[in-house]
Amino acid sequence: MIPVPAQLPPDVPDFAGRQRESGALREVLRTAVDGSAMAMAALTGLGGVGKTALAVHVAHAVRAEFPDGQLYVDLSAPDPSPDGSSGSALVGFLRALGVPESAVPDGLDQQTALYRSLLAGRRVLVLLDNARDTAQVRPLLPGAPGCAVLVTSRSRTIALPGVRLIDVDVMDEAEALGLLSAIVGPERVSAEPAAAGELVAACGGLPLAVRIAAARLAARPGRSVADLAARLRDERRRLDELRVADLGVEATFRLGYEALAPELARAFRVLSLCYMPSFCRGAAAALLDVSEEEAETTVERLVDAGLMELHDDDRYRYHDLVRLFAARQCERQESSTERAAARLRFLDYVLATVVTAIRRTKPHSVLPALLHQPASDGKHLPDAAAAHDWLVVAHTRLYAAAENALRHIPDAAPDTTPPPGLRPTVDLLTAWSHLVAGTARHRDLEPLAELALETARRHGDDLSGGRALRLLGTLHYGTETYARAERLLRESLRLAESAGDALVGAESSHELGIVLMGMGRAEEALEQLTRAYDRFGTLDGRGDRIQILAHLVRAYAALGRHADADTARAEALGQARASGSTGTLAHALYQIGCALLAEGRTAEAAERLREAQRLHRWSRSPRWEALCWARLASCELAKGRTEEALACADQALTIESELGDVFCRALAKAARGRALLARGDLDGARAALRGAHRVMDRRGAVEATEIAAVLTELDAPREQGRKGSPVCP
Repeated sequence: MIPVPAQLPPDVPDFAGRQRESGALREVLRTAVDGSAMAMAALTGLGGVGKTALAVHVAHAVRAEFPDGQLYVDLSAPDPSPDGSSGSALVGFLRALGVPESAVPDGLDQQTALYRSLLAGRRVLVLLDNARDTAQVRPLLPGAPGCAVLVTSRSRTIALPGVRLIDVDVMDEAEALGLLSAIVGPERVSAEPAAAGELVAACGGLPLAVRIAAARLAARPGRSVADLAARLRDERRRLDELRVADLGVEATFRLGYEALAPELARAFRVLSLCYMPSFCRGAAAALLDVSEEEAETTVERLVDAGLMELHDDDRYRYHDLVRLFAARQCERQESSTERAAARLRFLDYVLATVVTAIRRTKPHSVLPALLHQPASDGKHLPDAAAAHDWLVVAHTRLYAAAENALRHIPDAAPDTTPPPGLRPTVDLLTAWSHLVAGTARHRDLEPLAELALETARRHGDDLSGGRALRLLGTLHYGTETYARAERLLRESLRLAESAGDALVGAESSHELGIVLMGMGRAEEALEQLTRAYDRFGTLDGRGDRIQILAHLVRAYAALGRHADADTARAEALGQARASGSTGTLAHALYQIGCALLAEGRTAEAAERLREAQRLHRWSRSPRWEALCWARLASCELAKGRTEEALACADQALTIESELGDVFCRALAKAARGRALLARGDLDGARAALRGAHRVMDRRGAVEATEIAAVLTELDAPREQGRKGSPVCP
């Protein structure tokens, strides 16, 4: 009689989740139970993702359907066969099926033939754990219907006829919390839900990591979940913390890593220097210093090895814990010179891509010619639409790339001025800020600009410091006080003069002029704007000069120099229409509309502002579109069209609600308050105007005085209902 082997490892008592994968496996195994075919399923995925636990759990659940036995072998164990084949595993199976050692044939082919003969007509479940590749699995397959084979492998290249590939991903939060609860008890998890969520997030949903963390908590009943979560927060220690007894996340990853060919292992290490959430083949090529085709082939091999993931069809990423492991190996095995060179190549690629986006979306901008010149071509962006689409999804990646570059500059060159990487990174921020100006994401650059300024000061680099200060000044006049923006921009101008930086000299003068106009200091503003206009003339900055001309129209109008305003208006509008740039024309129309409104030329102002609003919507500039609606509210109110004014103000507020732009909101509220006052809604008017006044007063804006005057009249014991003068900042 042939023995009935029962070799399955013990089932995991606290198994949790995996309903979808379990269902898929059972569906495959049913084809073996009805005797119609040999069933085969291969579970693939990252080391530690729980492939073995899942396979063993399902195998135990269905073992009654395979009454003739269950065979198991761990194929990651060293094979004593001379060729490293499956010989010893096959011999073990034959012995388990009752073949005496003396009767085991010598050759692999003969062993396979005997093995399949013994299984013919029987229902046996075979679990092949941790398979290296298809060649290792093939001799261990039964040859007839009725049997079933489960394979687990990190490799995604298990290619066998009829095999069902099931990719085992990390657990979602609910599954990971379920596993944590199963091990430490639901009461501990429910007592600290936020800490438990943070803990499983730090584990990246990797079941092995969650199990190790849970085992550490279970071993110390008095320890809080929050304490371990806090220890896992430090990325430098996380892999060390995820170790208990003979279990360790790092050891699991090392098995896959050490199986890589040397050139593939180096790529695995170096790609960890990217620090983006995901990367494309162009970024990989820059880091590895190879062609994009070579980079794609290399990264695809890492995906096949289970050490990298395909993300969104054309991008790749590490699991968070694998990235930490790769970064640790990179730190240990790549020299500081090699790491610095790879980072600089990657930074060059990112800067080149952002510069390309500037060229596509702002074809008349002088900016690309005045930045650090990248050697790379960057990502291919064929037109403005492609550049806009890329920018929408690239924001988080750009932030990670810039922050990582700034934080590693001291390591790259602690004693040089300027250190390699500083100026390209500052120029990356400069170009990026031009792309996101007028959007909610513009404010995200402030911490990076502060870090860039701190780094520039530490290295005594006035050029980089001046550019960082200009960016901060621009951010502050958009979100904070005019007074702080003025200080930053004047300091930026000082450093620009010291460093001979014509770009910042021109840009900071332009932006300082805008700030001074906002503070009601039109004479000083005119001086700065005129200086900026002349400076951009020497730089051949045609698009910038058109924008400055439009601001000069407002300065002349504020000073009562109407003839000069008319001349500048005609010149700005003519050049803007001839430029072929939608953004340039929209901006000029907006500024001209504001100047006309301030001069009391309401019908002309409304015409220009409506055209500007349509163009800003078309070019995806929500902040500027909202500002146009706020100005149009003032136009409608000046014409006595109260309901239309309210509709325009509400449209501005609706758009602004997704931006968080306090100035835009205050401007729209001021217009709405005046419209409510005209309608006779005194309480509503008072609330809206007071909210607007708080913002404008804190900002130091000239509008605060105008709004205060309306509030004074509103609160005075006199007949209400007169409209405030339309103010157009």
